[in-house]
Amino acid sequence: MKDFDNIQLAEFQQPIRCCNVTALAYAMTSLGFTATVDDIFYVTKLPIASVLDDGMTLAETYDTCVKYVENANLPLTVNLEYFDNPSMTMEKFTDIVEKAVVDANDIHILNFNTKIAHNNPNLEGGHFSLLADYNPSSQEIMIADTNPKRYTRFWKCPIDRMYKACVDKDSACDRSRGMIILQKASLN
Repeated sequence: MKDFDNIQLAEFQQPIRCCNVTALAYAMTSLGFTATVDDIFYVTKLPIASVLDDGMTLAETYDTCVKYVENANLPLTVNLEYFDNPSMTMEKFTDIVEKAVVDANDIHILNFNTKIAHNNPNLEGGHFSLLADYNPSSQEIMIADTNPKRYTRFWKCPIDRMYKACVDKDSACDRSRGMIILQKASLN
């Protein structure tokens, strides 16, 4: 029984790389369509190993999002923006961010390199979190993080550094990172 005493003193976090699916659940819920991580896995029949073993690329996360929206019959449109697209300049990104934070009908999920975004050489790999706010005077964006135990619930980053973190190439697919935009369908 002594072994179990130690378990009561410890705090556990599920050791899976699930920021992508968590970001989808956060995004759906923030748009008024309550969803959990379990819902995303169940509705899309997403193989858990595809998340556990390698994580997911931006394209795989986008495909999962589209499948969830379709299978759950949600009135949402889903768009994918790769930052290696020549039209995705820093100016365009800033414009998108400025418009996004005043529109309650859309949510932007950013896929970025954590080392660049946090300006921390000890971090590595890609991450998915939501754009929460933007301050044009300081040129900082606020991120609503999917892993608050590691990165805190909300944190700020200069917009140019986040742009560079999204331009970073994902070695798993040889493309840049980017963002997924979910938007409530217009009633017109």
